[in-house]
This record gives sequence, C-alpha cells and structure tokens, in this order.
Amino acid sequence: MELYEACLKTARDLARINAGEQVLVLADTAIDWEMIKLLSSAARILGAQSSIMIYETRDDVNIEPPKPVAEAMKSSDVVISLPLMYILHTTAYNDALKAGARILELTGTTPDMMVRLIGRTDYPVMCKLGDRLTELTKKAREVLIKSENGTNIKFENDANRPVFHNDGILNEKGIYKPLGGQISWAPIEDSIEGVIVADTFIWPPSEIGVLRSPVRITIREGRITKIEGGVEARIFESWLRNLNDEKMYYLAHASWGFHPKAKLSGIPLEDERIYACVEFGFGSQSLKFRGKIGKAKSHTDLGIFNPEVYFDGVPITHAGRFVHEDLLEYDRKIKG
Repeated sequence: MELYEACLKTARDLARINAGEQVLVLADTAIDWEMIKLLSSAARILGAQSSIMIYETRDDVNIEPPKPVAEAMKSSDVVISLPLMYILHTTAYNDALKAGARILELTGTTPDMMVRLIGRTDYPVMCKLGDRLTELTKKAREVLIKSENGTNIKFENDANRPVFHNDGILNEKGIYKPLGGQISWAPIEDSIEGVIVADTFIWPPSEIGVLRSPVRITIREGRITKIEGGVEARIFESWLRNLNDEKMYYLAHASWGFHPKAKLSGIPLEDERIYACVEFGFGSQSLKFRGKIGKAKSHTDLGIFNPEVYFDGVPITHAGRFVHEDLLEYDRKIKG
C-alpha cells in the first residue's frame, strides 16, 4: 500500500499526468516489476492511457534503446524513465523531448527509494530549500570547494548560463527532470582548476559504484590530467581511456545534493542527492547547460561527501549542513 501511494504521488505531483494523456512507463530488466505495474496503474487512475515497455539491461549507459522504444517515447505525452542504464544522452531521448514529451527521470529507482525519496519526503519544503539554493548559485561568480579527504577545486560561473533546480516536477512540454533534491549547472570550463577527491561513488563504470577508497582527480582548465588511488582509480582510468573520446575527460557540470532522505546506496540517482554534498559529471553535456563540451560517447558522475563550499568567499555548507543565512530556515525544517 505504501509503495502504491508513493507511485500515485509520483504520477500526480511529479509527472503531473492529466486525463487523456499518453503515458509510457519505460524500464530495463533491472527494475522491479511490481513497481512498474503500480506506476502504470497510478497513471490510469488519473485518467491517462498508460503503456509499459521493458528491454534488456545494457552493459553501459547511454546506449540507444531499441527502435520501438524510441518511437514510443516520441509519441508519448509523458515518459517515466526508469532504466538503470540510463539513456539520457541518446538521440532517442532528445527526439522525444523535441516532440514535446515530458520525461521524469527516475533511473534505477527501487521500491525502497520510491517510498523513502518520494512517498515519505516533505517535497514542498525540500523544493523551497532548492529554490533558495538555486538563487544563491545563480549569483555566485567564484566557487571554492574543499573536503577533509583533499578536495580543493575552484572555478567561475557564467552569469549567462542557466542553473537548473531539478525538482522533478514536469510543468511544461519538452522537458526532462530527474528526482528532486538536486541543482545542476555548467561552470566556465577553462576556469576549473584543482583536485577533486571522489569519496562516495563513481558511476559508471558499473564495476565501481560505491567507493571503498577515495579516487584523486587532478583537473587543469576543466580537463582531467591525472587519476590517482587504488584499484577503483585504475578501473576508472581504464574505462575513460577505452572510450577513446577526448571529451570524456572534461567536467560537464557541477551539482548540489540536498535530499534529506538520500543515503549512499549504489544507485546514482540517490547517491548524487546526499544532503549538502556535491557531485560532478564528466563527458557528455546536455545542450541545456549552454557549455562548450556537447555530446560525448558517455557520461560519468562522482560525489564528494560533506564538502566545505564557498560562494565568493561566503560559506554555504559546513559539516553536512547548509549554513548560509538564506538557507538556515529550511535546513532546520528539514534536518532539525
């Protein structure tokens, strides 16, 4: 019952499904079948025509889905996208958006995540925190991020580039949004200098996921120049090299996580939303960021636990909490 209520909340409050719309619940074989059926049922309860499509889980992310899937996506008003091996940077995905589809990106969501991160979350309060954090991020010109594990990276933001509050609420045609609790933007590539020490997750490659030991990444003018660490660092370096694409080494976006119920689980959708943490993406860059990288062969994300973040010298986070005066009210409501 609790899972169904969370699925209904997803369909009604996030996907904003209306009566008469064509809804596609899309998954790969890694996704729980009962949850897929409940999402489809929720869409039907709201008066929509709902279809389900499932295809075999791929070996990597951003592999084009089967042609029938691509066609179904283009002809749908709403797509609830669940594949663990996400297809966010594929032609099929972009074609569906151009055709006007609204896509709710819930890649890899499990029943437990559906209940915790949607069903049991005070979504309006979380989104209000996100709105204020978005405004602060838009105004910030110089960003400095440090962590106890050795992260020390700085970059500049471009006032003409957008900052996206990924609240997961589909309120217009031709957009995609992932689950709420995240903000993303593209820094000025040439300004990105320093060291990132990933200490929560790296994914893909799927052989890594939750990190057992930190991976140290040196960046010069927005490009990875050195990867250091143990076995996981070598796996990551080999994966990047084997893609044989120079763009995979460039930092594509920075992201805030601020979901109060997110925990390190091995599913990137949740891992990158850990409260008051920062995540970076490398490789393929969505056109919406207005950056310089564009499409690459793949995309990878990695996270930093409890960083110290400064906007123009003013502290924004400390010890896993938001400490800026504009955020304190909602931080206390969410975390107590």
